[in-house]
Amino acid sequence: MQSMRRHFLGSLATLPVAVSGILGAAVVNAQERYPNRALKFIVPFAPGSSTDISARLYGEIVAKQLGTTVVVDNRAGAGGNIGSAAAAHSAPDGYTFLYSTATSYAIAPLIYPDLQYSPVRDLLPIAVTNTVPTLLVVSGDSEFKTFQDLMVRVKASPDKYSYGSNGVGANSHITCKLVATRMGVPDLLHVPFKNGSQGVMSEIMAGRITYAVDPWSVVGPLVKAGKLRALVTTNRKRLSVAPDVPSVSELLRQDFDTTTWAGLWAPTGTSADIAARLHDAITEARKNAVLVKQLEDQGTPLMPDMSIQQVTAFMKQEAERWKVMIKEAQVTV
Repeated sequence: MQSMRRHFLGSLATLPVAVSGILGAAVVNAQERYPNRALKFIVPFAPGSSTDISARLYGEIVAKQLGTTVVVDNRAGAGGNIGSAAAAHSAPDGYTFLYSTATSYAIAPLIYPDLQYSPVRDLLPIAVTNTVPTLLVVSGDSEFKTFQDLMVRVKASPDKYSYGSNGVGANSHITCKLVATRMGVPDLLHVPFKNGSQGVMSEIMAGRITYAVDPWSVVGPLVKAGKLRALVTTNRKRLSVAPDVPSVSELLRQDFDTTTWAGLWAPTGTSADIAARLHDAITEARKNAVLVKQLEDQGTPLMPDMSIQQVTAFMKQEAERWKVMIKEAQVTV
């Protein structure tokens, strides 16, 4: 009896150690589990922009797949450079990502000599999500009924007209300047805006600026309401959401394509395993019928599936493509 009592008391003495070991293992497993808190998608453009919209669409589905939440953090300014730099310099712990367009990776380093980050050095490509074609628009009650009207009148009296953009060096700036160059008026007045598409389109509708470009997700509702008139698309072909609007290439019979795209990056140093998990989550999200339809309805359809290696190669090719266009447009800051 005495022996059994000593054995029982000895077992009790070891119990805290065993419990402590279990709790310790649980803490380690919680730390190792990824993700164990919310992810952040930094969008370097204003809320309501096409990039912001697609970031939220993808973020919602990715969050469900990974069992967490995705917070979209809009940090607009300097043509997207402020938010892009913030993401590039974030801790590479797998919780902060950049969701942006070609502007951040392929265009900005060609425009800004004092860029606060290096896309190739500081950003790890993960996925390309969808295309972002734009339409050139004028006021709904503008004197310009067609793109030919715009070309003829602007060329005849260039001092009377102007174009607006979302900032110096932004895709919208390069596109509008390239359009002006192809029309034969490369020095047409440029009016940049700090508050993004909302400011630009307000001025277009008021007739204080002649033309601007933006994706269908921004201009479509205003075109349908008669507040804006779409004259051309700035990619190679017509858009399914606006089949009656011709392309610049079609009208000028020249190659003209300033279509950009959205994608996801992580800060360099993020583990390959985490990058692969986000890439796979984005790839899986692309199979979601609701997401596909929403993007198509906004005129920003999916890009083809790519591996991470193909994504990296594609982005490098895009940098070379934009280098040619920027040189022709002679956009500088």
